[in-house]
Amino acid sequence: MLLSKDKKVLIYLFLLILLGSVNNKHFIDSKFFIIKNLKLVGLSGLEKLDILLQLEQIKNKNIFYLPKKQIIAVLNTNNLIDSFKVNKKYPSDINIVIKKTLFLATIKIHNENFLIGSNKKLIKSNLDYPNLPLVLGNPSLEDFFLINENISKSSIKFNEIKKLYFFPSKRWDLELNSGILIKLPISSSINSLNDFSKIKNLPHFKNVKIFDMRVNKQIIVNEL
Repeated sequence: MLLSKDKKVLIYLFLLILLGSVNNKHFIDSKFFIIKNLKLVGLSGLEKLDILLQLEQIKNKNIFYLPKKQIIAVLNTNNLIDSFKVNKKYPSDINIVIKKTLFLATIKIHNENFLIGSNKKLIKSNLDYPNLPLVLGNPSLEDFFLINENISKSSIKFNEIKKLYFFPSKRWDLELNSGILIKLPISSSINSLNDFSKIKNLPHFKNVKIFDMRVNKQIIVNEL
């Protein structure tokens, strides 16, 4: 049954008076404020199970002495999390709202499959994500997010890309869903991608599948 506004105000005033009094320290320390429930929103059942198990240790502790550092440490170790908020719901509940990282691409490292998250972390995965581009080569996360940023600033959309090939020289090739391969220079990749967008639909480039843009102010094309 919902409480009226006046009753809610009275309850809040009552709690404020109780909590503001030194003489009521025993009341604050009572079992009334022992943490009983942990609610986590933003992840699926299996994804949040591990977090809840790790946070089980904060149950039966006083909500006023909530170990925030302990909670933050647990949440920061989970690579699925982009950001989070921890809220107390008196007298005995803790609500955690999580913003899950976006999956940007897949990559294989030492024969293991990983997802690259928008939080700049790697997430190990045994599932296939056919709609995500595949990163080939051995780029660092810094290398990947640099090309990701350049693509986002260009007229090419990231979801148009099927594969990203990284080379030791820190150069990238992009294979589009259409089968077109773009060979980018080490620098000025934004300009190169914009130049590609301007010419790709011209009639005399209709059958071209390789656009080699590695040489400054030149475009070398090959038909397949």
